Amino acid sequence: MAAGLSCMCMTNEGARLGLRKITYLQRKKVKAAFFRIFRAIRRTFSHGWHQAKRWAGLAADWPVTVAAYRGYGRPDRVLLKGRVLKDRRIIARNINSRWRALIQTYKRFSSVEISGADLSIQLGEHLLSARTDAEGYFQLDTSLSAPLAPGSSHWHEARVTVHAIPGREVDFQTRAHLLIPPPEARHGIISDIDDTVLQTDVTSLLKLKMLYHTILKGAALRQSFSAAAAFYQALHLGPDGQPLNPVFYVSNGPWNLYDLLEEFLLLNDLPAGPILLRDFGIPYQQRPAGYKGHKYSSIAHIFETFPDLRFVLIGDSGEKDPYIYRAIAEAFPGRVAAIYIRDVRSRRRARRLARFIEATRADIQVVQNYAQAAHDAAARGLLEMERFDRLRRRATN
Repeated sequence: MAAGLSCMCMTNEGARLGLRKITYLQRKKVKAAFFRIFRAIRRTFSHGWHQAKRWAGLAADWPVTVAAYRGYGRPDRVLLKGRVLKDRRIIARNINSRWRALIQTYKRFSSVEISGADLSIQLGEHLLSARTDAEGYFQLDTSLSAPLAPGSSHWHEARVTVHAIPGREVDFQTRAHLLIPPPEARHGIISDIDDTVLQTDVTSLLKLKMLYHTILKGAALRQSFSAAAAFYQALHLGPDGQPLNPVFYVSNGPWNLYDLLEEFLLLNDLPAGPILLRDFGIPYQQRPAGYKGHKYSSIAHIFETFPDLRFVLIGDSGEKDPYIYRAIAEAFPGRVAAIYIRDVRSRRRARRLARFIEATRADIQVVQNYAQAAHDAAARGLLEMERFDRLRRRATN
């Protein structure tokens, strides 16, 4: 009788789990259908509005600008992304007033994107073309007909020119930079940003502190974590002391904050590297089958671009970094040199992470500070401890 009841309970539990899974899949389908309909309506309205303005002779005459994001690649393949926008005169540097920071934040998040803009990208001897999508983004992810010639540094410069936008011709030029790691690179570094190098308090109640930092603080008023710069610079230099190892920053933050994050890295002496963010708001593109999120797909692309490199992955316990990094390690066996997770001091998250590490036996190092991470990295041959100590002392002087 007891065995029968036990079997019945297991059957009921299985049925509940199956029903829960079906319900989840149904919700996903409904959500995806809603997004498709919403995008179609928005595209139709936007196209109709621009056509009506052209028929009325109200062609736009406001200035155009390009937000050119740092790209990366190999001599034979490059990835470069940017966005064509109405120029809102955003001032990115030396904002140490909360009122001015508020104004700049408003400008960033009220950007007016330009779809259907025609561009050319001159990269060495290569002349490539692109057109912006519905949200004003352009992206090159392409093989080159001939390898790029070696430069004087690991950064290559591209000239981006906007030739036309819907309704008129323009001539706007800017520069973009691409990181091409040298063959001598020992490893790569991929890091989260929020609560990993930049204090954002993403785990605060209703994320109120995070919103306060984002809206009312410019890069000059944002705080980094103690010894973060020394740890990243030591990994960048490696045990040989040469700045060869590439650094990438991958975050779920919006592209609207790119210029602020770029300035923050510079002000806090963190190594320059591509900053890979995501679009803000409702997704406007169809996701490919098996899509696992922006952060996973961005990291996987870096791994695929540099098949001969092993990587150090750095994140925090505030969000899903440990689980994403573990999935990457499983998808690319032998390619992860180390995983460091900064503890955000949440007991609930710490217990859940400890159970996950114990169950999966994942090689994840949970650290309270970057000095702990540096000791472990030195033992793995990823950096020199004396150099880390020198860099840390220099930062505090």
